[in-house]
Amino acid sequence: MESYIKNTLGLRVDLQAWKESSSLPEELQQDRKYALLKIEGIDCLVIYKDADKFQLSDFQKESELLQQFCSYHRVLCFERITPYQRKCLIENHQAFIVPDNQIYMPFLGIALQEHFKAPRVAGQTMTAMAQYVLCFFFYHKEEEYYSKLEISRQLDINLMNVSRSVQELEELSLLQTKKKGRSSMVTGVLEDRQALYEKALPYMRNPVQKRMYVKEEEWLLQLPKSANPGEETRVRAIEKKKYLEVADRIQIVDPAWDMEVSYLELEVWRYDPVRFTDGNYVDSISYALSLEGDDDMAWKMNINELSQKKHAP
Repeated sequence: MESYIKNTLGLRVDLQAWKESSSLPEELQQDRKYALLKIEGIDCLVIYKDADKFQLSDFQKESELLQQFCSYHRVLCFERITPYQRKCLIENHQAFIVPDNQIYMPFLGIALQEHFKAPRVAGQTMTAMAQYVLCFFFYHKEEEYYSKLEISRQLDINLMNVSRSVQELEELSLLQTKKKGRSSMVTGVLEDRQALYEKALPYMRNPVQKRMYVKEEEWLLQLPKSANPGEETRVRAIEKKKYLEVADRIQIVDPAWDMEVSYLELEVWRYDPVRFTDGNYVDSISYALSLEGDDDMAWKMNINELSQKKHAP
């Protein structure tokens, strides 16, 4: 942190341990550590915090108590924060540092907005796992809050993938993490599901990784149908992970040459097509996105109507 501030601000900086921290009440010592930062003779108390466990309202109360023991300017230090979290800190005039990334110290007349991860632009796509997590919010009630653990359990994906996906969707300003009591909960940034869908659409991707014709088997017919509900189709969808597990049971055919074999078209999906099925049909959002070259189909979809249908939890 010291070299970052020196190089960024061009000021004399000295960072050292704050020895007086051991005399603070226990409630001011839990889940944090302190350091004394001197910038051109101005004393600042750096408070290292975990953004995932941080609650601004609680900190403001703690700050008032801390004032009784220390009159220094208080500067929060986080390993990383989202644009939404930064916005909240600045609106409350709370000084903070994210080493090698962000500095905001209004008492010095300095407010530097440096780089986050490069923002995505229209035409770039979100990861398949992030799209899968976003579909979870499309097909659940508006204004609902979910913990990352709950999302992990409902989608049957590991917690690390959920955390990475939520972070990616926060950077796209599609989801946000808020404090509910002492827990961090995830929700959409827009109350209107249609507006959220239209905002997300430029970054969403075709869920189909590859297509092939395969010999018809009874167990393949049980896979989700890739079509609008009620339509007759001989197209089935399977998750890539599942496909790799059963690939040795699948016989690929060429309909142009093999006229004796009944066949299906099999789509290998980047995420699980079963999770949001509607009567054994893949979910309508992902299906629309799978129609390459038919952009109008995706744009015209009414997400509010679609998400009110029954889907697998």
